[in-house]
Amino acid sequence: MSEDFDMDKKERYITDDLDDVETKELMDSLPNYFGGFGDIDRSAYLNWRFYPFQDLGSQFSQMAEAYFEVAILLIDECLKDNWSKKADIWIFPIMFNAIHGVETYLKAFNSLYRIHEELRNTGELQKSEIEDGHNIQQLCKNSISLLKKSNNNESNALINEFKFVQKFIEILYQNTNDMTFTRYPTKNKKQNHQNHFYIGSSKNVVISLDVFRQWVLRVFRILENLTGHIEYQVDTLKDMRSEYLSNIDY
Repeated sequence: MSEDFDMDKKERYITDDLDDVETKELMDSLPNYFGGFGDIDRSAYLNWRFYPFQDLGSQFSQMAEAYFEVAILLIDECLKDNWSKKADIWIFPIMFNAIHGVETYLKAFNSLYRIHEELRNTGELQKSEIEDGHNIQQLCKNSISLLKKSNNNESNALINEFKFVQKFIEILYQNTNDMTFTRYPTKNKKQNHQNHFYIGSSKNVVISLDVFRQWVLRVFRILENLTGHIEYQVDTLKDMRSEYLSNIDY
């Protein structure tokens, strides 16, 4: 049952439409939104998907999945009903989530792959580290470079998948190399707050939602599968290492 609280001595429920309540009264009456009220299906648990002993790459992978899922959900909502032309403005959070999902997955993959290679080549456990920066073009190049160093049949197959992700990124960079275009209508202070490429354009700047959806779905599938694959291999190598070290102790 939803949490109830008093307002003008009248019992109201948190699920009610509270538009009729004065702002100050609502502020004084509403409980803190941090803290559940017992209904697991109406609460979000920020810690449930993350564990302090996980590799950072695994944590980043969990978060990347969420960004992609939200992007796809919003695209589908626009395709289902765009009578109000909400896609014209929803496209910005849609693209932000997709691009940030790419960034977060690439950082996850690169971190996990370095751990994988160190375990495979030396048996040593490398510290989990995440690359700085937000340049997804460079992050993707780093992924492909890591795979090329391995130079085996599996890495070559993974490179072919990453080329699709690289193409997705190239299309973005053909229009702009400033990914803040999804967050703000203007560039930063160093660039004199110039308008982003879509403002003041002499031609319409259009995203086909149907086409973009297919790109996002495949990029998501590739990054989810490849990162999950490497994460599984890392866990397997860790288990083998632990078993080997425990046998030495005996």
